[in-house]
Amino acid sequence: MAFLTLAQLTKAQAEAEGFQNGPQPALNTANLETQRIEGNTQVATTSPTPYYPSQETPNLQLSTRDMASELANNFVILDSIIASVPVISQRLQLLNATTAQSVSLTPTSTQMVAVSMYLSSAGLSGAGHEVLATINYTCELGPEVITVTLPLDARTIIMETYPLLVLGGTTVTLSTTYAGGATNDPYNLDARLVQMP
Repeated sequence: MAFLTLAQLTKAQAEAEGFQNGPQPALNTANLETQRIEGNTQVATTSPTPYYPSQETPNLQLSTRDMASELANNFVILDSIIASVPVISQRLQLLNATTAQSVSLTPTSTQMVAVSMYLSSAGLSGAGHEVLATINYTCELGPEVITVTLPLDARTIIMETYPLLVLGGTTVTLSTTYAGGATNDPYNLDARLVQMP
């Protein structure tokens, strides 16, 4: 039986020592000796910290499963950089809401704000009943309004994201109101307003 190649040996040792999803460990003494006997002398190094048993990055919990070690290392580096950037956001999440709702964010400087919303209705309401989701903000051209209509009389899901340039010191608001005769019909809403770093 032939000896394992250096690549095969490194992979086998990494799997045995729990480094499947992270950087390759340094070869242990037995494997270094085997390589020396084969005429392939290796320089002893220290092992990096494995990502195993955790299979995700430490801050944002990005998956490192089935990744090459170099890519997993890069994910951990990016994870630490991105996690150090403050993200200012507002969130509103409601199931079976029966009243008007509102969420707002006021950036201190002019910057992009991502407004994402998910609206849904089971479609059990009267004909013509609606919920209007309205985004109000001020950009370099002045005040702006975006309106999305959710029909409540038909099973409907609406998903929208708007990247908006919002002037510093002004407020971006996402609000809902009933229309078409609706007064307290249930609807679902998940909304995020995030300042983009």
